[in-house]
Amino acid sequence: MTGKEKKRAQYKRLIVEIKEDLNATQRIARDISNIVRVLEAETGSVRGSDLMACAGYLHHYFTAFESIFERISRAFDGGLVQDGDYRRELLRSMTLEIPDLRPRIISKDLAEELDEYRRFRHMFRHAYGSELRWRKMEPLAMGVETLTLNLLKELSEFLRFVDKLSDSIAR
Repeated sequence: MTGKEKKRAQYKRLIVEIKEDLNATQRIARDISNIVRVLEAETGSVRGSDLMACAGYLHHYFTAFESIFERISRAFDGGLVQDGDYRRELLRSMTLEIPDLRPRIISKDLAEELDEYRRFRHMFRHAYGSELRWRKMEPLAMGVETLTLNLLKELSEFLRFVDKLSDSIAR
């Protein structure tokens, strides 16, 4: 396999992996929406088990997008140095167009929205279940459907870019 063939295969694989991750995010978003519907129908305080379930899904939701961004960073940017602000910097780097390498992946507005999920995930990983509060999780859970649609739109544009790039290598 030539260098060009390897690069083309790398891009084609990236497309497939991102699509798999996007399918996973859509499933997770549906699960979160289902939990929200159940919680809206209930009266009284939210049970701890429901909080933990929703928190776990929100955790996985952001992690799936972070995985996509890590794949893109490795394929196009050479990866990032993993320092203390790695996760925040990874998200920020997805808003940058890198001339002669790649377009921006997501808008700054979407990155700001996703950053709320990143912060929640950090809190979830480092807190105990008793610290979860529905009033803090609810806006995130309620926003998942719209955020997912917007991210799918912007990531689809990037996937078209990668597909065209891989096709141009074949020539």
